[in-house]
Amino acid sequence: MSYWRAIAKPIIARVIREVGTDDRAALKAALLEAYPFGPMEHHPYKIWRDEIKRQLGEKSPLHSAPRHKPAANQISLF
Repeated sequence: MSYWRAIAKPIIARVIREVGTDDRAALKAALLEAYPFGPMEHHPYKIWRDEIKRQLGEKSPLHSAPRHKPAANQISLF
């Protein structure tokens, strides 16, 4: 887990737990207010948005499915 995601994950989980998902506008406002990384730009903000999508079920977890199907003559290394 990345440094930024390790910080963002529990904060986002707490906000979602406290606010709930019924009122999306209130949830969005609470998540914007809880943002811990300063200016909302660059890599930290991208990780923040990605983690919100993951926790709300709008995006599958990392490595949940292969991105491509290996060729028939390839073997798995892992």
